[in-house]
Amino acid sequence: MQTALLREAGYEVRTFDKAAQGKTTGGEYTPDHFPGDLCDILDVRRAMQGMDAVVHLGALPNDRAGAGDQVLIINVQGTWNVLIAAVEVGVERVVYFSSINALGCVGGLRPPAYLPIDDSYPRHPLSPYQLSKHLAEETCQSFSERHGIRTVCLRPGYVVRPDQYGNWRDRAAPQNAKWGATELWGYVDLRDVCEATRLALTVENVTHDAFILFAPDIVQTLTTAELASEFYPNISWKQDRDVYVAANPHRSFMDCSHAKEVLGWEAKHSWRDTLETIGAS
Repeated sequence: MQTALLREAGYEVRTFDKAAQGKTTGGEYTPDHFPGDLCDILDVRRAMQGMDAVVHLGALPNDRAGAGDQVLIINVQGTWNVLIAAVEVGVERVVYFSSINALGCVGGLRPPAYLPIDDSYPRHPLSPYQLSKHLAEETCQSFSERHGIRTVCLRPGYVVRPDQYGNWRDRAAPQNAKWGATELWGYVDLRDVCEATRLALTVENVTHDAFILFAPDIVQTLTTAELASEFYPNISWKQDRDVYVAANPHRSFMDCSHAKEVLGWEAKHSWRDTLETIGAS
Protein backbone atom coordinates (compact mmCIF):
# COMPACT_ATOMS: atom_id res chain seq x y z
CA MET A 1 0.00 0.00 0.00
CA GLN A 2 2.84 2.38 0.86
CA THR A 3 4.50 1.98 -2.54
CA ALA A 4 1.19 2.24 -4.41
CA LEU A 5 0.25 5.46 -2.62
CA LEU A 6 3.58 7.07 -3.42
CA ARG A 7 3.30 6.13 -7.08
CA GLU A 8 -0.23 7.52 -7.17
CA ALA A 9 1.17 10.75 -5.73
CA GLY A 10 3.54 11.00 -8.69
CA TYR A 11 6.73 9.56 -7.21
CA GLU A 12 9.02 7.20 -9.06
CA VAL A 13 9.67 4.46 -6.50
CA ARG A 14 12.56 2.03 -6.18
CA THR A 15 12.30 -0.73 -3.58
CA PHE A 16 15.15 -2.41 -1.71
CA ASP A 17 14.64 -5.69 0.10
CA LYS A 18 16.77 -8.62 1.20
CA ALA A 19 13.92 -11.12 1.20
CA ALA A 20 12.52 -10.37 -2.27
CA GLN A 21 13.90 -12.25 -5.24
CA GLY A 22 14.51 -9.11 -7.21
CA LYS A 23 13.61 -8.37 -10.80
CA THR A 24 16.76 -8.75 -12.85
CA THR A 25 17.36 -9.05 -16.56
CA GLY A 26 20.65 -10.50 -17.70
CA GLY A 27 22.11 -9.99 -14.25
CA GLU A 28 21.39 -6.24 -14.25
CA TYR A 29 19.34 -4.44 -11.63
CA THR A 30 16.00 -3.12 -12.84
CA PRO A 31 15.23 0.52 -12.02
CA ASP A 32 12.31 -0.22 -9.69
CA HIS A 33 13.82 -2.88 -7.41
CA PHE A 34 17.25 -3.59 -5.97
CA PRO A 35 17.60 -6.81 -3.96
CA GLY A 36 20.19 -6.46 -1.22
CA ASP A 37 21.18 -6.47 2.42
CA LEU A 38 20.68 -3.41 4.60
CA CYS A 39 23.85 -4.30 6.49
CA ASP A 40 25.93 -4.30 3.28
CA ILE A 41 26.92 -0.69 2.64
CA LEU A 42 27.75 -1.45 -1.00
CA ASP A 43 24.21 -2.75 -1.59
CA VAL A 44 22.74 0.29 0.12
CA ARG A 45 24.85 2.73 -1.91
CA ARG A 46 23.86 1.09 -5.19
CA ALA A 47 20.17 1.16 -4.31
CA MET A 48 20.23 4.83 -3.31
CA GLN A 49 22.06 6.16 -6.36
CA GLY A 50 19.93 8.76 -8.14
CA MET A 51 17.28 8.95 -5.42
CA ASP A 52 15.99 12.25 -4.03
CA ALA A 53 14.65 10.77 -0.78
CA VAL A 54 14.58 7.48 1.11
CA VAL A 55 11.81 5.96 3.18
CA HIS A 56 13.64 3.59 5.50
CA LEU A 57 11.53 0.75 6.95
CA GLY A 58 14.17 -1.99 7.00
CA ALA A 59 14.50 -3.62 10.44
CA LEU A 60 13.93 -6.60 12.65
CA PRO A 61 10.48 -5.50 13.84
CA ASN A 62 10.56 -6.82 17.40
CA ASP A 63 12.70 -8.47 20.08
CA ARG A 64 13.72 -12.04 19.40
CA ALA A 65 14.85 -14.39 22.15
CA GLY A 66 18.62 -14.58 22.27
CA ALA A 67 19.00 -12.29 19.25
CA GLY A 68 19.40 -8.86 20.84
CA ASP A 69 22.71 -8.42 19.03
CA GLN A 70 21.03 -8.98 15.66
CA VAL A 71 18.27 -6.51 16.49
CA LEU A 72 20.88 -3.85 17.26
CA ILE A 73 23.10 -4.68 14.28
CA ILE A 74 20.32 -4.61 11.71
CA ASN A 75 18.29 -1.75 13.15
CA VAL A 76 21.14 0.57 14.17
CA GLN A 77 23.95 -0.36 11.78
CA GLY A 78 21.41 -0.60 8.96
CA THR A 79 20.19 2.92 9.69
CA TRP A 80 23.77 4.18 9.84
CA ASN A 81 24.35 2.64 6.39
CA VAL A 82 21.30 4.43 4.97
CA LEU A 83 22.41 7.77 6.39
CA ILE A 84 26.06 7.54 5.41
CA ALA A 85 25.03 6.45 1.90
CA ALA A 86 22.67 9.44 1.76
CA VAL A 87 25.62 11.75 2.44
CA GLU A 88 27.78 10.00 -0.15
CA VAL A 89 25.25 9.89 -3.00
CA GLY A 90 23.48 13.20 -2.34
CA VAL A 91 20.11 12.09 -0.95
CA GLU A 92 18.75 15.09 0.95
CA ARG A 93 15.87 13.55 2.93
CA VAL A 94 15.45 10.34 4.92
CA VAL A 95 12.10 9.35 6.39
CA TYR A 96 12.93 6.84 9.09
CA PHE A 97 10.31 4.47 10.44
CA SER A 98 10.99 4.41 14.12
CA SER A 99 8.39 3.20 16.62
CA ILE A 100 6.57 4.25 19.76
CA ASN A 101 8.99 1.76 21.32
CA ALA A 102 11.80 4.30 20.94
CA LEU A 103 10.31 6.10 23.95
CA GLY A 104 10.21 3.00 26.15
CA CYS A 105 6.68 3.82 27.29
CA VAL A 106 5.01 0.60 26.10
CA GLY A 107 5.64 -3.10 26.52
CA GLY A 108 5.06 -3.23 30.26
CA LEU A 109 8.75 -2.98 31.16
CA ARG A 110 8.07 0.05 33.32
CA PRO A 111 5.02 2.26 33.97
CA PRO A 112 4.56 5.40 31.89
CA ALA A 113 6.18 8.52 33.32
CA TYR A 114 2.96 10.45 32.65
CA LEU A 115 -0.15 10.44 30.47
CA PRO A 116 -0.95 11.15 27.73
CA ILE A 117 2.26 10.19 25.96
CA ASP A 118 3.56 12.90 23.62
CA ASP A 119 6.67 13.48 21.52
CA SER A 120 8.49 15.24 24.37
CA TYR A 121 8.20 12.14 26.56
CA PRO A 122 11.50 11.34 28.40
CA ARG A 123 12.93 8.31 26.65
CA HIS A 124 13.87 5.24 28.69
CA PRO A 125 14.26 2.26 26.30
CA LEU A 126 14.73 -1.03 28.16
CA SER A 127 14.69 -3.83 25.56
CA PRO A 128 17.03 -4.42 22.59
CA TYR A 129 14.27 -3.41 20.15
CA GLN A 130 13.39 -0.27 22.08
CA LEU A 131 17.04 0.65 22.38
CA SER A 132 17.63 0.07 18.66
CA LYS A 133 14.84 2.47 17.72
CA HIS A 134 16.07 5.09 20.18
CA LEU A 135 19.66 4.86 18.92
CA ALA A 136 18.55 5.01 15.29
CA GLU A 137 16.61 8.22 16.02
CA GLU A 138 19.68 9.68 17.70
CA THR A 139 21.74 8.74 14.64
CA CYS A 140 19.26 10.53 12.39
CA GLN A 141 19.52 13.68 14.49
CA SER A 142 23.31 13.49 14.43
CA PHE A 143 23.39 13.31 10.63
CA SER A 144 20.93 16.20 10.34
CA GLU A 145 23.06 18.38 12.60
CA ARG A 146 26.36 17.47 10.98
CA HIS A 147 25.44 17.09 7.32
CA GLY A 148 22.16 19.03 6.91
CA ILE A 149 20.17 16.01 5.75
CA ARG A 150 16.47 16.28 6.56
CA THR A 151 15.50 13.35 8.79
CA VAL A 152 11.88 12.77 9.73
CA CYS A 153 11.30 9.97 12.25
CA LEU A 154 7.82 8.45 12.34
CA ARG A 155 6.76 6.67 15.54
CA PRO A 156 3.72 4.50 14.79
CA GLY A 157 2.17 2.12 17.25
CA TYR A 158 0.60 -1.19 16.27
CA VAL A 159 -0.07 -0.78 12.53
CA VAL A 160 -3.31 -2.41 11.37
CA ARG A 161 -4.79 -3.10 7.94
CA PRO A 162 -8.53 -2.41 7.54
CA ASP A 163 -9.24 -6.12 6.96
CA GLN A 164 -7.85 -6.97 10.41
CA TYR A 165 -10.60 -5.20 12.36
CA GLY A 166 -13.18 -7.96 12.00
CA ASN A 167 -12.65 -9.59 15.41
CA TRP A 168 -11.93 -6.44 17.38
CA ARG A 169 -15.42 -6.16 18.86
CA ASP A 170 -14.62 -9.11 21.14
CA ARG A 171 -11.15 -7.81 21.93
CA ALA A 172 -12.61 -4.47 22.94
CA ALA A 173 -15.15 -5.92 25.39
CA PRO A 174 -14.69 -4.77 29.01
CA GLN A 175 -13.83 -8.28 30.21
CA ASN A 176 -10.83 -8.22 27.87
CA ALA A 177 -9.53 -4.85 29.03
CA LYS A 178 -6.27 -6.40 30.19
CA TRP A 179 -5.50 -7.14 26.53
CA GLY A 180 -3.54 -4.23 25.19
CA ALA A 181 -2.94 -2.58 28.58
CA THR A 182 0.84 -2.62 28.24
CA GLU A 183 0.44 -0.97 24.81
CA LEU A 184 -2.03 1.57 26.22
CA TRP A 185 -4.70 0.12 23.91
CA GLY A 186 -3.17 1.97 20.98
CA TYR A 187 -3.04 1.29 17.24
CA VAL A 188 -2.88 3.14 13.93
CA ASP A 189 -4.49 2.36 10.58
CA LEU A 190 -2.10 1.56 7.73
CA ARG A 191 -3.83 4.13 5.50
CA ASP A 192 -3.02 6.87 7.99
CA VAL A 193 0.60 5.72 8.21
CA CYS A 194 0.86 5.95 4.43
CA GLU A 195 -0.47 9.49 4.52
CA ALA A 196 2.09 10.43 7.18
CA THR A 197 4.82 9.11 4.89
CA ARG A 198 3.62 11.30 2.04
CA LEU A 199 3.59 14.35 4.29
CA ALA A 200 7.04 13.55 5.69
CA LEU A 201 8.42 13.57 2.14
CA THR A 202 7.18 17.10 1.51
CA VAL A 203 7.35 18.96 4.86
CA GLU A 204 9.73 21.90 4.52
CA ASN A 205 9.98 23.37 8.01
CA VAL A 206 11.85 20.39 9.50
CA THR A 207 15.53 19.51 9.60
CA HIS A 208 15.08 16.77 12.18
CA ASP A 209 11.98 15.81 14.13
CA ALA A 210 10.01 12.80 15.36
CA PHE A 211 6.27 12.19 15.41
CA ILE A 212 3.99 9.78 17.27
CA LEU A 213 1.38 8.25 14.92
CA PHE A 214 -1.75 6.76 16.50
CA ALA A 215 -5.45 6.45 15.77
CA PRO A 216 -7.65 8.96 17.59
CA ASP A 217 -9.20 6.29 19.82
CA ILE A 218 -8.36 3.21 21.87
CA VAL A 219 -9.14 -0.46 21.31
CA GLN A 220 -11.66 -0.70 24.15
CA THR A 221 -15.32 -0.04 24.83
CA LEU A 222 -14.40 1.14 28.33
CA THR A 223 -13.55 4.83 28.29
CA THR A 224 -10.05 6.24 28.50
CA ALA A 225 -10.78 7.62 31.97
CA GLU A 226 -12.09 4.26 33.20
CA LEU A 227 -9.03 2.42 31.90
CA ALA A 228 -6.67 4.98 33.40
CA SER A 229 -8.36 4.66 36.79
CA GLU A 230 -8.24 0.86 36.72
CA PHE A 231 -4.82 0.17 35.22
CA TYR A 232 -2.79 3.35 35.82
CA PRO A 233 -4.31 5.00 38.92
CA ASN A 234 -1.00 6.40 40.16
CA ILE A 235 0.22 7.90 36.90
CA SER A 236 -0.03 11.67 36.72
CA TRP A 237 -1.55 13.44 33.74
CA LYS A 238 0.42 16.09 31.88
CA GLN A 239 -2.81 17.87 31.05
CA ASP A 240 -6.20 17.78 32.70
CA ARG A 241 -7.65 14.33 32.00
CA ASP A 242 -11.28 15.43 31.89
CA VAL A 243 -10.47 18.19 29.42
CA TYR A 244 -8.35 15.82 27.33
CA VAL A 245 -11.19 13.31 26.86
CA ALA A 246 -14.11 15.76 26.83
CA ALA A 247 -14.70 15.62 23.07
CA ASN A 248 -13.82 11.92 22.73
CA PRO A 249 -14.31 9.63 25.77
CA HIS A 250 -12.27 6.95 24.01
CA ARG A 251 -9.43 9.27 23.04
CA SER A 252 -6.03 7.67 22.58
CA PHE A 253 -3.50 7.73 25.40
CA MET A 254 -1.08 8.95 22.72
CA ASP A 255 -1.20 12.68 21.99
CA CYS A 256 -0.41 13.22 18.30
CA SER A 257 -0.83 17.00 18.34
CA HIS A 258 2.83 17.52 17.39
CA ALA A 259 2.30 15.63 14.12
CA LYS A 260 -0.80 17.72 13.45
CA GLU A 261 1.00 20.99 14.10
CA VAL A 262 4.17 20.27 12.11
CA LEU A 263 3.25 17.67 9.48
CA GLY A 264 -0.41 18.58 9.10
CA TRP A 265 -1.19 14.92 9.89
CA GLU A 266 -4.21 13.66 11.73
CA ALA A 267 -5.46 10.07 11.81
CA LYS A 268 -8.71 9.68 9.87
CA HIS A 269 -9.50 6.00 10.38
CA SER A 270 -10.91 4.16 13.39
CA TRP A 271 -11.66 0.50 13.97
CA ARG A 272 -15.11 1.58 15.13
CA ASP A 273 -15.95 3.03 11.72
CA THR A 274 -14.92 -0.19 10.00
CA LEU A 275 -17.06 -2.38 12.26
CA GLU A 276 -20.04 -0.07 11.78
CA THR A 277 -19.63 -0.47 8.02
CA ILE A 278 -19.42 -4.26 8.36
CA GLY A 279 -22.55 -4.29 10.54
CA ALA A 280 -24.46 -2.20 8.05
CA SER A 281 -23.61 -4.38 5.06
